Amino acid sequence: MSELELFHFTENSTFNKTAVTPWKVLSVEDDITYQASLVYSLKDLMVYERPVQVLTANSISQAADVISRNSDISVILLDVVMEEDDAGLRLASTIREVLGNSTVRIILVTGQPGMAPRREVMTQYDIDEYWNKSDLVRDTLHTVVSSHIRTWRYLLELTQAKQGLQMVVDAARSISNKQNLTSFTETVLNEIGRIIGITQGGIICFSYQGEQFSPDARVLASSGTFSDSDQKRQTLSAFNLDNFYTAFATAAESRSHLFDPEYTILYFETPEIDQGHYMLLVHTPSKLTDSHINLLQVFSENIKSGFTAVALVNRLTDLAYRDQVLKSYNRNWLLRELSSMPTDEKNRSELLVVVVNDFAGMMVTFGEQYCEDILSTLLVNIYQQHPSNVIARTGDCTFAILLNKEQAPTEAQLLDIIDQRLMLNNTLHRLSLTAARVDLNLLTELKPEQILQLSESTVNMARLKGKRILDYESGIMGDITASHHLLMDLHNAIDNDEFFIMLQPKVYMDTGQVAGFEALLRWQKPDGEVVAPDRFIPLAETAGLISHLDLEAAKQTIAAAILLRQAGFKLPIAFNASGIDLDQKDYVDTLLEMIIQSGLDGSLLEIEVTESQAMLNYDHINPILSKFSDRGVGVSIDDFGTGYSSLAHVANLAATTLKIDKSFVDHLGLDDAGDHVIEMVLHLGEQFGFTVIAEGVETETQRQHLLSRGCNIAQGYLFARPMLISDAVKWLLKQTQP
Repeated sequence: MSELELFHFTENSTFNKTAVTPWKVLSVEDDITYQASLVYSLKDLMVYERPVQVLTANSISQAADVISRNSDISVILLDVVMEEDDAGLRLASTIREVLGNSTVRIILVTGQPGMAPRREVMTQYDIDEYWNKSDLVRDTLHTVVSSHIRTWRYLLELTQAKQGLQMVVDAARSISNKQNLTSFTETVLNEIGRIIGITQGGIICFSYQGEQFSPDARVLASSGTFSDSDQKRQTLSAFNLDNFYTAFATAAESRSHLFDPEYTILYFETPEIDQGHYMLLVHTPSKLTDSHINLLQVFSENIKSGFTAVALVNRLTDLAYRDQVLKSYNRNWLLRELSSMPTDEKNRSELLVVVVNDFAGMMVTFGEQYCEDILSTLLVNIYQQHPSNVIARTGDCTFAILLNKEQAPTEAQLLDIIDQRLMLNNTLHRLSLTAARVDLNLLTELKPEQILQLSESTVNMARLKGKRILDYESGIMGDITASHHLLMDLHNAIDNDEFFIMLQPKVYMDTGQVAGFEALLRWQKPDGEVVAPDRFIPLAETAGLISHLDLEAAKQTIAAAILLRQAGFKLPIAFNASGIDLDQKDYVDTLLEMIIQSGLDGSLLEIEVTESQAMLNYDHINPILSKFSDRGVGVSIDDFGTGYSSLAHVANLAATTLKIDKSFVDHLGLDDAGDHVIEMVLHLGEQFGFTVIAEGVETETQRQHLLSRGCNIAQGYLFARPMLISDAVKWLLKQTQP
């Protein structure tokens, strides 16, 4: 008779209860499209007249969360390459070796067979089957999954039968469902007392980190004579157990149980999971019998598994709800908190969302690891400024702080948060943050994910509006909706070629002679509506579309320069490029190829970048600018004087022109605020051979002030407004008439 035949399962048994529930299959895959095809292919699969439910995870962290919440997963379809090349294999190892789950069927799927050769993987890891994604068509997928579900069902029944045969005491069932460390240890103490019949004496359980026993170990639970009536006694040193310290040290060093005629010490550890060490001291006035010791030895195996399970659950919880780099809470944790928060608590709470400005530029300049260190230092600063804050990292450079309104920072404190000065490696870093405050009382009807998305959208709205701090109001929802619609229109505009350029002249202020033009991108919708650049440019930057627009502007600028040349005017036209553009090799290569294919003399084009973009990552950007200047293309540094250029960088800058920012020109004739900067820029131009152009000249007074200081070239409404290319040709012809 087989082991399974020893058991007869009634209609109320576990297996019949699950007969109406689906088989759970977990897909761990970072390719969303491929995963969607898997889910679709399995949606109509039936095994033993039960459907298949496909759970999905797109990362190791998400998989850990799903596995921790679903103990009845039968099959795992596991991608090899995810966050890291061996991420899938490490998860498989964790499931087998750490979780100890030998029944779940693990099917490895890969689109890159070379990353995990079949023979090596099947030999080294406990993998049940291995497939290339291209070979796993629908019929094959059905066959493979059905077969493994049947195998899992048989193994599960066999395992459960063996566990039933090997169950020596009911105590094992009492501790098997405890996932909280405190409740688990308290149950263990109660069951040990019941197993060996303790009527006198006591039991105490404590834990410590590190390889050596320490009297500062944390007490987890105590009973009998060790019962903790004083809740402040949290460390072992408070229990007057000095006589046992030598025995504790011996058990710790040998990593084994100690059975003494006067006491028993049970030792457990979870080194692969959290480097935790646990000890239980069983002290009774009467000597334990051999039978009692045998029972403790058997039961200790259940305790060992229990500690491992609790540690694993804690570890999985840590993976699911904590950022593994910064060790702060993560997005999943915040969503869980918002989901479990009662309405009255929401009414008393607010969410402060902050984003680090220009983090992408920092990543390029300093590298990923250094930027993570900067963020870690930022979190420490915020915690020190407001210790009661609970902070979650919700994005690469975005943090959400959950606050009680009564403890929310004042305006002055909030300014301290968004203007940070951090010391890292003896270097001072100034971080500028943008913040959004969201009163949760206004969003009680929304789901947690909607609350967080709306909060992050409010931050983006603040950045688009140029505000450092923005409080969420009901009207912002309309602004966000309008911004979203504008973004959809922007995508359509790119596809439908709705953009055009206008040319604004640059003139010699003493003679009125034209020195060149600047191309300014404009957008007119099919219905005739003209969208202002200060609306669509920031939106394009936020949405990652700015390179599309800049290439379109460059293409039309080249065409305009050719038209001007054909009309008899060889005048350079400048066009803008963002720092994001120059960081992308595709953009630089495409632009250079456009210039070459046009056959246009490089001297008839000029590329403009802002001072902050050129200097933020000087060592990277300057060689790229040199590629353009080597082809004769002019390089203009826009908004000069607003950044923090070093003299050494300016001297070696691959540029031909410096443009004085309009903010300094505006002060001419009113105060001395802009005079010093203008004189400094003119001096640099004279010393290093740069052409200097003043922007935004609108009055005769400004023109006279600039001429008196030696600035000869300018652009602005005083001379001409931006105009279409055809109008620019007419304007030039009129300018050249006697």
